[in-house]
Amino acid sequence: MAELRFCAYQYQHLPMVELRERWRRAEELGFDVMWNVDTVVEPDRERHPIFDGPATLVDLALSTSAIRVGTLISSLYFRSPVTLAKATMTVDHISNGRVELALGVGDPSAGAAQVGVDWSPGERVRRFREFVELTDLLLRQEVTTYEGEFYRCEEAETIPLPPQHPRPPITVAAHGPKMLRIAAEFADGWNSWGGSGIDSEDQFHRVTRERAELLAELCEARGRDVRSIRHSLVCYPPLTPWASVSGFREMVERYQAIGIDEFVLYWPRNWDAHATHEDAVFEEVMTTVVPELRAVRSADPERG
Repeated sequence: MAELRFCAYQYQHLPMVELRERWRRAEELGFDVMWNVDTVVEPDRERHPIFDGPATLVDLALSTSAIRVGTLISSLYFRSPVTLAKATMTVDHISNGRVELALGVGDPSAGAAQVGVDWSPGERVRRFREFVELTDLLLRQEVTTYEGEFYRCEEAETIPLPPQHPRPPITVAAHGPKMLRIAAEFADGWNSWGGSGIDSEDQFHRVTRERAELLAELCEARGRDVRSIRHSLVCYPPLTPWASVSGFREMVERYQAIGIDEFVLYWPRNWDAHATHEDAVFEEVMTTVVPELRAVRSADPERG
């Protein structure tokens, strides 16, 4: 059973000085991972400033010393396996082996049209499987030749290899059966965020549980123990993790019961700048509740 992890999710849509302050504060508070986002437009606000994900990931790695760092997710729309693997290897060296790699198709509203991408749903999935397979190979071996339907490379080099062996951990973002099958085949972690049209906490919980159950079935069919795959949840509306301290604890315990062992949390007041009470909840949760939840998990790994 994986350890319980809590991650901070911070879009790079603030001035750089403010981003650095948050990255360092997340490390001080004991977050396990600091994620940024890979997009060419701000995902939730029109005409809003946003910096490049991979470029700011380098600054994030240099601004911290212990917290793990990554981009949730590196998008099929904007990246190619060879250059993504090279960048991942480089940041793994810069960070002294702290990189987490999360792969996904990406939200079309986050910039697909801006880069001229208009693939059918079926093509996206077929492309994504090759994208994950090739990225996995490139990070494991110094020289890779690959011939797929969409991606090809001849003697592509990853020299030096990343400090983490056999490679940095890969999380796959997946909701539907075909994408979950890719997660079951390749992933060290699986990530879910609810999805479009999810407008109640009960609906959010139900679809997450159903996806976790399907992932378990797909892993069993492959002879793989689903417990070897981290189950990561982006706590996106309608979830409200900073509404209250008791609400946070209840949310974590409810989702642990269906197998979630990683909670990806937006910074307080991300959705409502006037919800000033969230700041106090955030501080108490991270200094008191999270250590307690981790201690319970360590004492009873099968809990949840």
